[in-house]
Amino acid sequence: MGQGQGGCFVKAPEVTYRLTVEQDDTPVRGNALASGDDAEDKQCEDEILARLDRGDVWAWALVKVIAECGSFYGADYLGGCCYKDEKDFIACNDYYESMKSEALLNLKQSMKAAVQRGAEAAKLLKRLK
Repeated sequence: MGQGQGGCFVKAPEVTYRLTVEQDDTPVRGNALASGDDAEDKQCEDEILARLDRGDVWAWALVKVIAECGSFYGADYLGGCCYKDEKDFIACNDYYESMKSEALLNLKQSMKAAVQRGAEAAKLLKRLK
């Protein structure tokens, strides 16, 4: 929150975050694990493919984190994810927090680009009068 004129406080705009997931289209074979043990790699790949066959999108997921403010948004993506579920993805590492930061950065860039386009449009509009 910042202080506005006359000592009034102006609330900063709210940024909301959403996490979405879909099946990653990157092939599982050759990308899931590179342990150096071909049998272990194949076993891991087979387990992922079996989970996918059962409809478990988290077996091999493309995760998208979206930061939204008003009509603006920024996003970050991470593919080749293999987790039990959303809670597991968030708890197992700092990817989610990192992705939120990157999505927020992209949101701000989107807003700055809109301001620039607005300024350009205002100049052009004046010339058209």
